[in-house]
Amino acid sequence: MRLAGLALGWTLALGAAAGPPDAEVLERVADTLRTSGRIDSDLRALCDQIGSRMAGSEGMREASEWAMQAFLSAGLAQVHLEAVPMPLSWQEGETIIEVLEPSEYSLAARSSGLSPAVPKATEWELVDGGKGRPGFISRAPGRFLGKALIVSLDEAGSFEEIGEEQRDAMIALREASRVGAAAVLFVSTRPNRLMYRHVNNLSGRLDPIPSAVLAREDGLRVVRTLRAGGRVRVRVRMPNRIGAAYRTANVIGQIPGADLPDEVVLLGAHLDSWDLGSGCQDNAANAALVLNVARSIAGSGARPRRTLRFVLFGGEEFGLFGSRSYVAAHRDELDRHVAAIVHDMGGGPLTGYSSGGRRDLLPSLERVLDPFDSHGRLRHTDNPYYFSDNFPFMLHGVPSLFGVQDTSGFFLVYHSEADTYDKVRSATVAESAVAAATAMLGIGDMPARFAPRLGQREVLEWARRSGLVRHLEFLGVWDAWRPVFDRNAGGAN
Repeated sequence: MRLAGLALGWTLALGAAAGPPDAEVLERVADTLRTSGRIDSDLRALCDQIGSRMAGSEGMREASEWAMQAFLSAGLAQVHLEAVPMPLSWQEGETIIEVLEPSEYSLAARSSGLSPAVPKATEWELVDGGKGRPGFISRAPGRFLGKALIVSLDEAGSFEEIGEEQRDAMIALREASRVGAAAVLFVSTRPNRLMYRHVNNLSGRLDPIPSAVLAREDGLRVVRTLRAGGRVRVRVRMPNRIGAAYRTANVIGQIPGADLPDEVVLLGAHLDSWDLGSGCQDNAANAALVLNVARSIAGSGARPRRTLRFVLFGGEEFGLFGSRSYVAAHRDELDRHVAAIVHDMGGGPLTGYSSGGRRDLLPSLERVLDPFDSHGRLRHTDNPYYFSDNFPFMLHGVPSLFGVQDTSGFFLVYHSEADTYDKVRSATVAESAVAAATAMLGIGDMPARFAPRLGQREVLEWARRSGLVRHLEFLGVWDAWRPVFDRNAGGAN
């Protein structure tokens, strides 16, 4: 998951005022979510029994089958797996990085996601590649030709700084490739030798040159040697296993609407994780949220006017492949998607929803959530978050809501080997689930649509005004997203 914010300001008129969901139904649903204990048992199943769920792995296959059976047991209709094409398979081998000069010692290291392999032990001179700031590497191309670089990223103290870390790593790797460097070693931004994995592009394809993350303490030792004038030589072996294109899956089920079954209110979260740790904050907590909202509403006997659809996306960590595949497969029915709600910021307390740049959604959202938030503690925002599974819906003009959560207990374990069951509090997840259920039921029962779908011209205006096009180009995914803007995306124009 990669997050960033942009401030936008649409003010579109709503067709009709929203109202709160039925109080008796909501009380039954909320009571089930808070007292059943099913969220905790789902977390233990996903985190302790299945464990890591990287796309293409046996863990992800097992999790998809488990989730499908859970949807069926909850009584959902039309439960199925929907194929998600992936461009290639990737798995880390046994990464070994050793310093040979000025003295011999090993460095704790993990390959970056989608790094090319270094199948045989290879020796390189290691040089200081700075801190990932734009232009540092490209300004002195001759210095780095044929050498490995070490990039000392700043230590992260917040989730926003982790986003900056990922940006800086992308910049450094791209510049290093352009000047002919052999590889890049990144100093971890987390303390206490905590290891994690990110991708340095969102295309789902290999990076141009190999890269790895070094334990912060080990990496800083090397950087101190270089900055004191020492010469460092390293030996690297990184036999990553890279294979052909394959398919993972989205898991889908729904509660058919009583009066307007063709109109859809969607709640989603990604089921896949990285292979370090067991992906409990990112994103088993929110997969359990989606499943338990579905289970509690179905068990309550409620039949909202519109269809409630529940989706656990696959392939998010490699570049939003599950949600991108979903909007492609359901393109002809996106006009009938009244809202898409996505949760993907760990298991911390919900602080509000982001409306994806659309201020017109906020008044109705506040009224819909009033039974949950009668004291006004939630702070909704129109700042869009992109590079989670809400993003493809935003680009196709579908009204989208993204759960914004307190990340103070999330950012250090994000994508790391410490992302395990003990980091999540099921009672906190349950409260977020009550908010999500309240939003689904309220939007599902509104007299008129929650909000209009935006057309291609309106989305393109936003993309240009906000600088999103430039951002997609920077991330190397503009070619993949450009067809969304080049053809009629549907909706009102």
